[in-house]
Amino acid sequence: MKRHLISAMAALCILGAADAAAQGPRHHHGRFGESGVELSVGYLHSGYKHKEWVSEEVERDKGLNGLYIGVTKDFTLVRRTLYFQTGATYEFQNASNRFSEAGINLVSDRSEHYIDIPLRLKFAMDVLPDLRAFVYAGPTLDFGLSSSLTYRAKIGDHVEKFTYNYYNGKIKSNTITGYTPTLPAGAYRAFDVLMGGAVGVELYDIAVVKLGFDWGLINKNKKKDGSNYNLYTDGLKIYVTIDSRMQQY
Repeated sequence: MKRHLISAMAALCILGAADAAAQGPRHHHGRFGESGVELSVGYLHSGYKHKEWVSEEVERDKGLNGLYIGVTKDFTLVRRTLYFQTGATYEFQNASNRFSEAGINLVSDRSEHYIDIPLRLKFAMDVLPDLRAFVYAGPTLDFGLSSSLTYRAKIGDHVEKFTYNYYNGKIKSNTITGYTPTLPAGAYRAFDVLMGGAVGVELYDIAVVKLGFDWGLINKNKKKDGSNYNLYTDGLKIYVTIDSRMQQY
């Protein structure tokens, strides 16, 4: 996973550097130029659900929170109005929970890493000389790098750790007592197609603030035998970012 993550982040940096070099010096004209590369950093929240082991009732959990880092590029279709936007984003999410099972106190940590490739249409319009509003919508290709659930349980003087890999269904543990917590069965796919959109504003010609969402379209949470999985996401991602833009005139 580390090798894929380093490669993806290097590609993002190369894209940004290449575009900045191609544009040359930036000048502030008080009006908006054609869009260059956009660097995004923000907050990400994903909602998910789980099925109770005994009752099999579906309940919504508190979800995953994390970091959103991306590089996107707007390609002009209609000058100053309509654009095709693409690029790449890295997303990290985590959630922790404390609970008891069979009289044993456990702490769980769920972590996920993704690389997303957006393919969007963006419409923008001038509101004021230095204020622009925009909306965009379209699909996003979602590639999972890592997804794991780790339990830690203190049994006597020993802390036992169990890590479940959602993609291959494998379990790693350091148990010496033979205890194993209730873990998911099966594995789910690392690829999804998301559909979503966002609204935002461009301030002056360098800063962008936006609020967006993506919704998963593929049911990637099936067991290998095709039966329903007992822990699954509903695919909703909500993000808020503050971006820095490099204009080209």
